Amino acid sequence: MFDDFMNHKCNIYHLEDNAVNIGYGIKAESVRKPQPEAALKEVPCHFHIRMNNYLQLVQKEPYSRVDGRIKLSLPSGTDIRMNDTVEDCRDGLKYRAGKPQEVYGGHHIVVVLTREDGVKGAI
Repeated sequence: MFDDFMNHKCNIYHLEDNAVNIGYGIKAESVRKPQPEAALKEVPCHFHIRMNNYLQLVQKEPYSRVDGRIKLSLPSGTDIRMNDTVEDCRDGLKYRAGKPQEVYGGHHIVVVLTREDGVKGAI
């Protein structure tokens, strides 16, 4: 019954520490960036769709962008961490994960995802 609720798939990218050369002799030692390959692939999940306060298409120059918040349900025991990148396998949109919360003593995990492009989306 609950497995039927998980009708979507997502990929989860964990953050890893990287040393970054900013330029002008300045180096940042611990910049956390998403891994190039997904740590977890094709994870069964459910993206909650609400008509209000869902994703919105914002027309900007030189291109449109998609911003918004969405709730994600995952099976219990899924390794998802705060600020991980979650990719929707249906359309390829990527989101930043908030703090994961267990529901009903480990029944499943709920995470609020946010998506902002441009300067607002920088970590």
